[in-house]
Amino acid sequence: MKREEEPQVVDLNERRKAIQAKEAAAKAAQAKAARQAKTGGSVLGGRKHAPVILAVVVLVLLAIYVLPRFL
Repeated sequence: MKREEEPQVVDLNERRKAIQAKEAAAKAAQAKAARQAKTGGSVLGGRKHAPVILAVVVLVLLAIYVLPRFL
């Protein structure tokens, strides 16, 4: 004979809150994906002046390592 299992009590408020939390997390993930797609998923990130900063860094490094060879 099988033992009878005791019925479980389900708190509907807790369950509703859990579902709302899941939906909010999914919505946040979708919004984040939309923001990244909007920026084009740039390698340099979302900073507006990142290409200029990168160019300056490259020019300084070239000046440090390449120019002394010609002097």
